[in-house]
Amino acid sequence: MVDIYLVGVGGQGIITASRIIGDAAILSGRNVLLSETHGMAQRGGSVVCTARIGDVHSPLIPDGRADVILSFELLETLRALPRASMKTLVVSSTERIVPLSVSTKKLRYPSIEEITAHVERAAKSFLPIDAAKIAAESGVPMSSNIVMVGALAGTGMTGLQKGEFEKAIEMSIPRKLPENKTAFARGYEITDRAL
Repeated sequence: MVDIYLVGVGGQGIITASRIIGDAAILSGRNVLLSETHGMAQRGGSVVCTARIGDVHSPLIPDGRADVILSFELLETLRALPRASMKTLVVSSTERIVPLSVSTKKLRYPSIEEITAHVERAAKSFLPIDAAKIAAESGVPMSSNIVMVGALAGTGMTGLQKGEFEKAIEMSIPRKLPENKTAFARGYEITDRAL
């Protein structure tokens, strides 16, 4: 069983990413439960999805039980830390989307070093990835979510095969498929080499 907690903000493709994970699990013949919470997502608000692969009866991940936190935005990484434990791998895009509450109140967005320090106290390991840059270099600047799915696949923690993820991407995103497969492969290579 593996518990994956996905976080980010509206418009980053988190729900699409969770569905790709779910489809890959189904293609592998495994049980999977997904959930999504996206209240004010259309306005750049927080989005949370879960993917629980294995013999589970609820899509909700209790505090301290996530095996992987897959974060699409740095500040959201901090918000997800209650789900982490010293067995959790945190993979985060380095993208920064400053929330309205920070910009209007003239608050300070934490530095990558501050975020790293918090994550390292709460989780087993932290892997920041410049997913937006990789997506742009792959010819699909709006597909940093596919880079992040590739990074998740590259960890090997899902128990799913690379080809199952690729087939799920084909099913979900038929447009610009070669470029999206390149974005996925580059994300996969980063974590495959780093871990």
